[in-house]
Amino acid sequence: MNLRRVAAADADALQRFVVALSPASRRWRFHGAVNGCTTSLLRHLTQADGLRHVAFVACSGAEIVGEARYFVTAGGHDSEFAIVVADRCQGQGVAAALMTELANAARRAGLCRLFGDVLQGNERMAAFMRRQGFDRACDDGPDAGTGVQRWERPLRTPTSSARTGHAGPGTWHLPSLSGLLGQLAVRVAERL
Repeated sequence: MNLRRVAAADADALQRFVVALSPASRRWRFHGAVNGCTTSLLRHLTQADGLRHVAFVACSGAEIVGEARYFVTAGGHDSEFAIVVADRCQGQGVAAALMTELANAARRAGLCRLFGDVLQGNERMAAFMRRQGFDRACDDGPDAGTGVQRWERPLRTPTSSARTGHAGPGTWHLPSLSGLLGQLAVRVAERL
């Protein structure tokens, strides 16, 4: 298995991947009944800009067996993620590898928090979130009573400071170029 960024050329393979998912897996991923991807959804899923929308696929040969992505939220500090793995590959570490890649990319971009919504009843995903260091958010937010559970995980240590780059005594980190570009893109988008 190899992990890589999604590309526009992945449209056909991604369509086959989504169609091959069980109805339950498609429902858990898309939060509704989806039988396949429309042209506009495929374009959206395969043309991530690498700044505000970052997406990875896990491949076995030419076949996609998992996909994960995050979208930077309007405030520019958090990222909402989505992830799904082919039914036959679940429980084999594919989701964990994708989540690690997502979290590392979000951290390099200077984002503070990764969060995702999980439909109630998806106990397998809830257990995965716990193993990945996510905590349930409070139940009185905008999704309260909707059957959706929000899970979140900080991407920086509580002592680090994005403005100074200081992560504790004797340790200094300079922000990455991609992180600076991502922050610039967020600021420009906020002013538009």
